[in-house]
Amino acid sequence: MDKVRVGLVGIGGMGYNHYCCHKNLETSDVVAVCDVRTDMAKEKTGGAVKIYGDLDEMLEKESLDMIDICTPTYLHASMAEKCLEKGLHVLCEKPMTLDEKEADKLLAAVKRTDRNFMVAHVVRFMKPYAYLRKAIKSGENGKLLRLEMHRNSSVPLTSWQNWFLDESLSGGVVTDLSIHDLDFVSHVLGKPDKVSAFWRPLKDNSSYSAASMLYGDTLVSCEASWYKVKINFRAEFLAVFENCFIDFKDGKLYKNNEETDLSDFSLDDELGVSVKGDNPYKDEIEYFIDCILKGRKPVFVSPESSASTIRLTDLVKMSATRFANTPIVQNLSRKTFKRT
Repeated sequence: MDKVRVGLVGIGGMGYNHYCCHKNLETSDVVAVCDVRTDMAKEKTGGAVKIYGDLDEMLEKESLDMIDICTPTYLHASMAEKCLEKGLHVLCEKPMTLDEKEADKLLAAVKRTDRNFMVAHVVRFMKPYAYLRKAIKSGENGKLLRLEMHRNSSVPLTSWQNWFLDESLSGGVVTDLSIHDLDFVSHVLGKPDKVSAFWRPLKDNSSYSAASMLYGDTLVSCEASWYKVKINFRAEFLAVFENCFIDFKDGKLYKNNEETDLSDFSLDDELGVSVKGDNPYKDEIEYFIDCILKGRKPVFVSPESSASTIRLTDLVKMSATRFANTPIVQNLSRKTFKRT
């Protein structure tokens, strides 16, 4: 087999991104797309592939090697398990599932079927984060003392039937947005010794979360927000080591205030496959397909590591003081301050 026959499920914003990435890979052949919005799917693919409005029908009629799931989060677990049971390899957009219970059930299905399963944690493939990961693991800059990670955007209002705004379907700002940084932290540092958090559940189309995690005496914080106001998407981090600091902001990486050129930085050693590194979305898909073709497991983003990330997002939520119910906030709003 020199090409993997792919069925893509969901061709909304991220799904179309995946579709274009597949089309730019010599090892991938998208033969069918499934989406309840069949007219939109036909328009986006230009009639180049077979279109289905039902996953079961596509699985019955098509001969596939792999399924790429880019549907709303609440569908990930059931669709992934169904495709695994059909003997197909599965790439699934993040998050793996909505919660730990679903993640454990899906893990069992992966082990039972022995198919390749990978969650598309694209941040692991992004060069600035890979550079930071290498700096932490190598110890070349001394011990990591402090890590701040930020991810902010306007509230997503373009999803199908606005499913993002229903936290029972999307998991909210923690499970959908902050998970990018929480996955990086879990992947590199493991399970924290202690977690404390604040979380403002979605209200008036705005939501906010901030989690602080202790690893020994290293403090890590992940902050994320959906705001009703229109702001440009922003992802940043600041890592302070014993001997330097690494700062990522405005799309550029700095080490001790000097910009670092990442054009020649490569993830090949970590991935075990050569990728161009110009598009992390294409790189993650290429890596997964290479694992299928070579008969190896996607250990760089293992199912177990993705499940650990879901456990961390659940832990953040369970540890969180919800702003709307915080007694301090309620008391301050009623308190009369007297001048002395």
